[in-house]
Amino acid sequence: MHSLRSALWLRSASVGCVVVAALLLAGPAAHADEEGAPPPPPPKPEKSKEGPRARWHPRYAAEIEAHGLVGAFDRYNVGLGAGVRVSIPVAINAPIKSIDDDISIGIGLDWIRYAAYKPIDVPQRPTVTTVALYVPVFLQWNFWLGSRASMFLEPSVIYRFAEYVGSCSDLPCAPTTRVLPSGAIGFRFRVVDHVAATVRIGWPLTSLGVSWL
Repeated sequence: MHSLRSALWLRSASVGCVVVAALLLAGPAAHADEEGAPPPPPPKPEKSKEGPRARWHPRYAAEIEAHGLVGAFDRYNVGLGAGVRVSIPVAINAPIKSIDDDISIGIGLDWIRYAAYKPIDVPQRPTVTTVALYVPVFLQWNFWLGSRASMFLEPSVIYRFAEYVGSCSDLPCAPTTRVLPSGAIGFRFRVVDHVAATVRIGWPLTSLGVSWL
């Protein structure tokens, strides 16, 4: 009986040694496999939907511009005046998505007083003081050049109403109302986050003013 118990104990001990040896051999191999496994690939960065330099572009619902005017048109001498324009962005990062640009549409109201108008076909070349009111309707393509500067192209159509201060009863003065094609190039220089100095060089008006956007 004692010999039977000894045999069973020896058999159990042998089986236990085999199991422990197998675990010791398998453990380092599994650990090596874990260390040798390549790391998972990093997630791909999401592409920006606002363009590569959208941080330059202030977000605004509308731009309001007040300005002074200088005009020299047709047979009018140089005139001075003032006006206001309002534009609303309708497309951001368009039409060229690789740059920071936008498209706006707008309307304005400009008043100017010309020192003199010279009617044609009059030998004495008399002059007549003229006041004109312009209503421009425009498309504005803005290019943001950095955090503080931008430029724009501005094709437009202008309705003009002129009033001759002097008498035109006996003179061949131009019609008081006209619709004119027009265009300008302009620059903004941001003074603070939502205020910029604006310069517009065009025909028939050139302006210098301040924009709120």
